[in-house]
Amino acid sequence: MSIARDLDIILAHGPELSASGIDYYKLGLWAAGLPKTRILALNPALPREELARRLRAFLYHGPKHRVLLAALEPQRRALNIIRLLLDEIGINPEFLGVLDLQEALGYLDPKTCSLKAETLIRMAAIMLTRAEPIATQELTVPSRVLVYGDSFAAIKSAVDLADQEYSVLLGFPGPTLHPLVPGVALTQALGEELRQLAAQAQAHPAIRLLPQARILAVEGSAGNFQVRLKTPEEVLEEQVGAMILAPELELRPGDAIGAPASHPRVLTQTRLEEILAAPEEAGDLLGTGDAPLQVAFLGPDSHPLALRRALETAKKFLSRDNCQVLLFIRDAKVGAPGLEADLEEAASSGLIVVKLPGLPALSLENDRPRLRFFDPVMHQEESLACDLLVLAEVYGPGAANAGLIGILNLWPSPPGFLQGDNVRNLPVITNRRGIYVAGPARAAMELDQALAEADAAVSEVHQLLGRGRATAPQGRAVIDRGRCVLCLTCQRLCPHGAVSWDNRAIINELACQGCGICASQCPNEAIQIRNFTDDQVAAAMENLDPRLTPKIIAFLCQNSAWEAYLAAVKMHQAVLPPGFTPLRMPCAGKIDIDYLLKAFTHGADAVLVLGCHPDNCRSQQGNAHALFRVERAQVMLEEAGVDPRRLVFRTLAANAPQDFLAAVRHLADLLEGLKAA
Repeated sequence: MSIARDLDIILAHGPELSASGIDYYKLGLWAAGLPKTRILALNPALPREELARRLRAFLYHGPKHRVLLAALEPQRRALNIIRLLLDEIGINPEFLGVLDLQEALGYLDPKTCSLKAETLIRMAAIMLTRAEPIATQELTVPSRVLVYGDSFAAIKSAVDLADQEYSVLLGFPGPTLHPLVPGVALTQALGEELRQLAAQAQAHPAIRLLPQARILAVEGSAGNFQVRLKTPEEVLEEQVGAMILAPELELRPGDAIGAPASHPRVLTQTRLEEILAAPEEAGDLLGTGDAPLQVAFLGPDSHPLALRRALETAKKFLSRDNCQVLLFIRDAKVGAPGLEADLEEAASSGLIVVKLPGLPALSLENDRPRLRFFDPVMHQEESLACDLLVLAEVYGPGAANAGLIGILNLWPSPPGFLQGDNVRNLPVITNRRGIYVAGPARAAMELDQALAEADAAVSEVHQLLGRGRATAPQGRAVIDRGRCVLCLTCQRLCPHGAVSWDNRAIINELACQGCGICASQCPNEAIQIRNFTDDQVAAAMENLDPRLTPKIIAFLCQNSAWEAYLAAVKMHQAVLPPGFTPLRMPCAGKIDIDYLLKAFTHGADAVLVLGCHPDNCRSQQGNAHALFRVERAQVMLEEAGVDPRRLVFRTLAANAPQDFLAAVRHLADLLEGLKAA
């Protein structure tokens, strides 16, 4: 099993190859001897017209013929050739393979450099001639979008989508739209721009308001969601192409400190704001005489927005001559624009900031709150009676989030927000294409950031739906319906909600992200991921060069380890073992146990599996699937008498070439130790 189809190889040569120990003439003769191949040695320094003439004379098979360009740093040294092939000659990008020979350089022995270059070309030729171009298709999808939530992010998303000629359903849990401005008092009047935005949402002809709405169920996937919504009047069945989730934050009491359920001198932040907004109540609370008033704010350290809100209220007391204001806090979270300056300004105006490792104990003495705490500065127990105690409130996820997580099969963050802590999804992406989160659905944040995320969510919707005409890959994931027995393993494990079924499994190509988890888990091998097929992997492993040792086969996730590998080979001090063979995977979750075991049967001395760090996998749990299979394969290897240490799993980031080199070096050192033993 070697090169499967006719292939034209272009070897871009220059003095840099010879200086690195590779004789391009001998390399070209070797490549010409490969079956089903032709070779053109071409100096990229030639004038553009001459390059074009030679390429046209050589590539007589036409633009659909497969072409492999091998060069040292091709994106820099052979860029003119690449542009000519794509722009003027019209080679399909899917049929053009670009190979960097950098990995073949740096070995002390020129023979090793040449053998490595030959191996790189052979492997690239094997994979390219088995690759199939992935066509695109245009699908008709609904141009209706469901926006759920009553935050300003939800309102802005709905208005912007309606302005772009989408039909919008704006559902929200309350009887009216009542958005928050995080970090300010609830009683503070909205600015003119925000009032106009809310008025637009209620008056726009393309927006249908659904007050007191609750999402009961969602079926389907990107471009074709069937949503059941319950309102006080009816249960609606709606078809939408995409959803934007932006439920408003909820204000909840902070850490409990034994405060009484109700006491006139112990107030929540919200109740205090209501009192200060009512002149009569404020007068009763503050008094009109010159008697001193001691006010303590307790624990606004859950989020910078909570601290900002407390400072805004504290300033109203600091402006009075008879008030002493204290702020008890564990950790002053000032990571918001201008917040540190606001805290310093308040301190200069008389605010006393008391930083404690824990919250004070609260009791009532003579109908006044008393706080007891250990002062880390004075190193002694302290007691403080105050006239008014203000309990901070926490900005938390909306109450509807818990239900949405289960209904939509989302991967949430631990506090209950609708997007997990995955850097690959920032800012608005979820594990399911077509479902986007913005602003308070994702985290507590400033209003400006929430509105910017609404813009990003609208952009994602437009990119997906295209006002009713969506573009999707065609045939990226292929199901052999003769093999499929409808066990629904693929449907249960797909992290993107892209699998449905009739009498056999069906993959929604608009929702599918090509991770390959379904293919590796299918018990009947009924699913293949185009350009990452079992046939390609097997062909690569069968053609290992026995002269290059130690033979290490590395399965690399294309989202992390593959990028780290490409960066590593460009580092001057990086020299990989001669027998190192990297195989790119769409996700670590695509790696099958059969791949790991067959690698050893084809002569591998060791196998390395590299995936994304936990919580950074684009497919959520692809790295966990890979680790599970590695551990199972290690047990099988041990039972067969193979040292399981020869199979290693590691995680790393795309921008960590040093970690990649360290993992390879560790495995190479282990093989040296096993060989010596």
